[in-house]
Amino acid sequence: MNPQGSLLAPDQLFSHLVSKGSFYERLAAVGPELIADEDFADMYADGVGRPSIPPSLMMRALLLATKDGTADRESARRTRVDLDWKMALGLPADHPGIGATTFSLFRARVVLHDADQALFRKTVRRAVEAKLFPRKVLALIDSSPVLGAGAVSDTYELLRKAIGGLVRAVGEEVLSKALRRKLKRYLKDTKPDIDWANPDARRAELRRMVEASRRLLAAAPGRPEAAQAAALLGAIVDQDVELDPDTGEPRIRHGVAPDRIVSVADPEMRHGRKSQSGRFNGHKLHLIEEESTEIVLAVDVGPGNGSDGDHAAPLVEQAAEAGVRITEVVGDMAYGDGDTRAEVEAAGARIVAKVPPAPNGRFFAKTEFTIDPGAPSATCPAGVSTTDARPTTDRKGRPTAYLVFDGRVCATCPLRSRCVKGRGARTITLNVHEARLAKARAELERPSVKRKLRRRAVVERKVDHLKDLGARKARYRGRRKTKLQAFLAATVANLTRLDLLGAFTPKEVALVAA
Repeated sequence: MNPQGSLLAPDQLFSHLVSKGSFYERLAAVGPELIADEDFADMYADGVGRPSIPPSLMMRALLLATKDGTADRESARRTRVDLDWKMALGLPADHPGIGATTFSLFRARVVLHDADQALFRKTVRRAVEAKLFPRKVLALIDSSPVLGAGAVSDTYELLRKAIGGLVRAVGEEVLSKALRRKLKRYLKDTKPDIDWANPDARRAELRRMVEASRRLLAAAPGRPEAAQAAALLGAIVDQDVELDPDTGEPRIRHGVAPDRIVSVADPEMRHGRKSQSGRFNGHKLHLIEEESTEIVLAVDVGPGNGSDGDHAAPLVEQAAEAGVRITEVVGDMAYGDGDTRAEVEAAGARIVAKVPPAPNGRFFAKTEFTIDPGAPSATCPAGVSTTDARPTTDRKGRPTAYLVFDGRVCATCPLRSRCVKGRGARTITLNVHEARLAKARAELERPSVKRKLRRRAVVERKVDHLKDLGARKARYRGRRKTKLQAFLAATVANLTRLDLLGAFTPKEVALVAA
């Protein structure tokens, strides 16, 4: 950098043209302090020269691309001709811009070294240093679907593409002539030419595809370069195909296999549901924010079919690594189960959320019984109690117990038709977290807890903001690159909030005002 400056420098030539208070102006002012070249030193080898474009400048360019939703070619063009971008990046008016491929190469380095997460945490630490958070941090948590970037295919197309991928990985020349002839129909750009409206033709084609897949898999073992492609093809055969018990022939599986792969282009995509009617294919964004400042404290991206509650404790721990000790986490009912509560408590916080109901059709629900898990005992709506506890295990194989009422008493009870199905006695299975859930249900009646639950909707505004910044749809294939999008979006959102909350030094403010 020339210490004498230049007449073509952005602050000399066109700073008055940049919108006052815009993100470009903020980034121009605070970018040099928040984003320094030394932060990215471990991304490059010593003694082999410096990158042609400083990494701090490239990271700022990625944030601008996130803010404006631009692809690499458009981002490259803006670094060349857009005065807002040049001002934000500190580039002189005659700078030729950044090449499109440079964006792609830099992103790969960022992902490899987790530099995106490091920069995001830096914004959280800035909020801590500015003492923006209260002593007891109340956090809000939520999740949102992220549509995947890979094409979703049916079973036949999944098999065809996976076969082609494995052949390319193995090398067609190492396969026998007989196998190459069988595979030829699946190495074209389209499905085999059959009458797809004919069920018999589809069954015959499925039989040929499965046989070809198994022969190909048998020819591929021991080849490290083909291991990933072979695993993908094998998984698709196992998840989508079963043998007809009557004929012994392959058929499309009845029902959906757990954790089913839906795309060969992005095997990490999954079928997911945000509600009974809201179905999507892709991943799921998880985030947690501080309630009073609306600063995002932690973000993550998980499988589209994953549980929301599984990410609560890791998000609390991620926030702690950035310097924020969360006291309470407010969420919806998806975070109210016993396992999530126990995991969050182990991470140093507590969950405030409604407890999922325990429906029992037209019969009395478990929650209508008075249960003492310490005894253990239970009292039914008719006032009858039992201490007859018998050992069992829950769906995760953990030991628990179920309580059995006296069948003779149940037989003559006037409430039997509303309590017991069939001729037996009523039973109550104890949750391994029964006491914790009972305490949570009781706390839901407290006015302070009700007020906190009403604040939960604030986090939905932040989710919408991140969606506007690109988190609605994955731009790249793979969950890690989708997480890159999430970290960049959260960083842009935090920079905006930090500026509004006055988290920057007077020197930085003076730069903005100049």
